[in-house]
Amino acid sequence: MARIVLPAEPITDGVTALRPWRDSDVPAIAAACQDPEIGIWTRVPSPYGENDARAYLMQRYDAIHAGLSAPFAIVEPGDGALLGSVALMRPAWEHQRAEVGYWLAARARGQGHATRAVQLICDWGFSVLRLERIELLAATGNAPSQRVAERAGFVREGVLRSYIRNGEVRHDMVAFGLLAQERG
Repeated sequence: MARIVLPAEPITDGVTALRPWRDSDVPAIAAACQDPEIGIWTRVPSPYGENDARAYLMQRYDAIHAGLSAPFAIVEPGDGALLGSVALMRPAWEHQRAEVGYWLAARARGQGHATRAVQLICDWGFSVLRLERIELLAATGNAPSQRVAERAGFVREGVLRSYIRNGEVRHDMVAFGLLAQERG
């Protein structure tokens, strides 16, 4: 697949919505990424400012056109506030698989938005991108992210030791997998 085409209309379940990123999201991205929890468990740098947010959006636009990522803003339905980010990334098109990654702003946590966003993007990836498998990696110390994976229907498959380096810290990651037939 050469280019990913994101839907014109938001993908929503009525409580959580996914839409393509907008340039106007820069201030909200920069504000959300001030939360140290995001930097601990993701590759989001710290400190993080509006220039970082602009670079993030530019990388996302390029990745869509190259078929390397399907990034969405997680928002409240309608013209709601930014809640976070979710993306299907690192596709292996020949194997019909990709990885899902996400972060949520602190004020959006504990309300089910991450689980719903992961379910929405996975359903879209299975139906539109014709993926057969989606993987999710969560640090062994990130219990909330592991719970999101389980609530979204992912199966725990194992632990990848010393898998990701975040600054000077290496994290073991719990590998989860979801198959298209499991969401049917």
